[in-house]
Amino acid sequence: MINEIYIIDDDDSSIVIFQELFKNDKEYKFISVKTEDIDVALKSIPSLIVINEDAINRDVVELCRKIRRDEDNQITPVIVVSSKGEREHRIQILEESIEYFIKKPVDEKYLYYTVKNLGRLLATNRRISPLTGLPGNVQIHA
Repeated sequence: MINEIYIIDDDDSSIVIFQELFKNDKEYKFISVKTEDIDVALKSIPSLIVINEDAINRDVVELCRKIRRDEDNQITPVIVVSSKGEREHRIQILEESIEYFIKKPVDEKYLYYTVKNLGRLLATNRRISPLTGLPGNVQIHA
């Protein structure tokens, strides 16, 4: 299964980093999304959304709210990467139900394993029945 990951930035600086970081992981597909195209992009449901706050021309807190208000993406994990590391700013973003705030400069291995572990968690959750919490059809069939 291919994990589609949206990289939200307005200057395409992040997509190159992710493509290089995951060049040996063919199960990940990174899609660059400009903030002006967010409404169209949210019609699809990615596995993960990464926002490069330093490379967007929009208020990141409002962007996070927009993602969480979107019915199809309410549970899509979101990571915000930013050089703005003030405690209040980080808390404000996390209050919008954003899973991770990663401060720049980014440790590439930390970012890599954060994305990999979120992917593993999502794959595991898809195999568990939301009704019973027991192994679902995929695991029973396996």
